[in-house]
Amino acid sequence: MLGVVGGAAVAPHLTDLLGISDQVGHALAAALVLVVGGSLGSGFGYLVGDAVRRWLAGPPRRNQGEAVLGALFSGVAVISVAWFLGLSLDRVPNAQLGTQIQQSAILRRLDLFFPRPPAVLAGVEKTIAGVPFPEPFAGFQPQLPSPLQPPTSVDTAGVREAAQLTFKVQGRGCGGVVSGSAFPVGSGYFATNAHVVSGTTGTRLSEGSFRNSASASVVLFNPDRDVAILYAPALTVPPMAQADGARGTPGAVIGYPGGGAEDIEPAILDGDIQARGRDIYNQNLVDRQIWVVEALVRPGNSGGPMVDLKGRVMGLVFAASSSSPGQAYALTNAEIAPDVQKGVGRTAAINTQQFSCAV
Repeated sequence: MLGVVGGAAVAPHLTDLLGISDQVGHALAAALVLVVGGSLGSGFGYLVGDAVRRWLAGPPRRNQGEAVLGALFSGVAVISVAWFLGLSLDRVPNAQLGTQIQQSAILRRLDLFFPRPPAVLAGVEKTIAGVPFPEPFAGFQPQLPSPLQPPTSVDTAGVREAAQLTFKVQGRGCGGVVSGSAFPVGSGYFATNAHVVSGTTGTRLSEGSFRNSASASVVLFNPDRDVAILYAPALTVPPMAQADGARGTPGAVIGYPGGGAEDIEPAILDGDIQARGRDIYNQNLVDRQIWVVEALVRPGNSGGPMVDLKGRVMGLVFAASSSSPGQAYALTNAEIAPDVQKGVGRTAAINTQQFSCAV
């Protein structure tokens, strides 16, 4: 167990040190470090345990009670390692393998009784998954609503108007330019994700056409919920209207994937769930009310709105699935409402460069 935990601790750093840029190679290297760590730990544990046993009890002798207890202990150790490795590998960038691990009846049953895995596991999961988003679930993801089919066309007046109110967010830090998306929640106030602005400086908001562009300051930063509120007094666009959603509500995801041109993707709500995951730094456990969305979401979409066909906001996009292509996650309006209420009206800037980079 200690060998696997140690492997999980060093895997992200080792793969970065080796300079492996290919996503599949990155995932395989991280998984190999886990397996090697477990093997080394198993061998070392056997040598130490055998030496301690001999010192305590002398030469080995046949003892049926001891053999039974040893077998039980070994069984617990094996299933514990299997559970830990399953949690580490359940988000591999291979939809079929990831789904098989996620649907393992044995591993899911173990997950009900075992404690929440250590925060170090979230780092290796992120390395193996190769997706630069916060992970919505700590441990195996709960049973999600069955996926629905997004609409073929979302070219409506409401969606087009919402696209005009969706802005690109850019800041400098974390090794380069960090991009995301945002939408207005008040006069001069915009909602985005905390992981978009963490560790950055010089935050700027702009429309895709660059007709409206202005510097912005972070006035609220919530790394647990993954929400940030930006203040850009030079941009006095009206706040986007909000609406409730339900399973089957069609709409669109709007944002700036890759920091490029604005993109509108058809989307549909599969349903909402209470998700227990970790904060943007993979440390503290946090519960969030989220939408499960069928839509194409890529890095840069973070902080953008999920809107209905009338252009009303139903949620704040913050993550995408690594094992289920085309599935994404958005914070519900009710989930982000407390941060919006606290942030709108503030003008004092928060120096987010003091916080470490989340992605």
